[in-house]
Amino acid sequence: MNKEQFLKDGYLLFPKAIPQELLKKWQQLADNIESAALAAHALGDRMEKACVVEDKIGPRLMRFDELYLSHTQALLELLSIDTMQGIIKELSGPSSVVIYCDLLFKHQHPHPVIKWHQGSPHSRNYPYLNIGIYLDNANEDDGCLRYVPGTQDKLQPISDIEREHGWTPPGLVQQPAKVGDILVQDMMILHSSEPKRSPGARRTIYVEVRPIEGIIEQQKVSDTWLDSRKAFMATLLETNPGDYFSKEEKAFFGKPAQSSKELANLMGSDHLNPIPAVYSVMDIKGPGYPVPDDLL
Repeated sequence: MNKEQFLKDGYLLFPKAIPQELLKKWQQLADNIESAALAAHALGDRMEKACVVEDKIGPRLMRFDELYLSHTQALLELLSIDTMQGIIKELSGPSSVVIYCDLLFKHQHPHPVIKWHQGSPHSRNYPYLNIGIYLDNANEDDGCLRYVPGTQDKLQPISDIEREHGWTPPGLVQQPAKVGDILVQDMMILHSSEPKRSPGARRTIYVEVRPIEGIIEQQKVSDTWLDSRKAFMATLLETNPGDYFSKEEKAFFGKPAQSSKELANLMGSDHLNPIPAVYSVMDIKGPGYPVPDDLL
């Protein structure tokens, strides 16, 4: 694991990280979630944790939040694989917990573009990761993530960057990802995503991970919330008892939950509001930005 490269650039790709059996399982779960959300929407209802929007194409599912409440056991299996345990331990630290875990859908244009922004500004005293698990391909020039490496250490002048450079600021790197890849980014790296040109939806599971010390430093959290996150990590590490975490590090999280239902109830008993991302203070539009001219 190239931790030095991650610290320098602010992102790191792990190719072919998800075992095929797990990948197929989650692709099917994503299909099921989308079908159920759209069916509820068609009946004038709303599926809990689902966000469906209407555009000129019709209703489309944009996201389904808090997977640890509805798909607890399947999520434990996914996050307990060796690669995930290594990422959490080496890039975030042994006291890290899962804060959020959501499934996002990026559809073919027209779809809201993701303009330049930095996620969850914080003191930089502790790591804060956003881990993307790809259920579909994210190809270059097709709405894959765009990064400006090395911008994660402080807030950037986003309005000036958008006004002067649009989609192509100096140092820009497009980072494609293939189905089954894991792409880890520092929460504060400057990033964006152009419109998706190809048909269909791209599904990505996003997992936010942070050391407990960093959470407590920035946000007021209840003992109930902390206990539930520690129980999730204890259960995760028991699901695949690898050797990334020592016995002492595992003991920090306490006892695993007795069942996935008990764990889901614990996780749902308290909520922590997310730290807002930082975007431009101005609604900047120019030639080719935020929608490329050939898509207008």
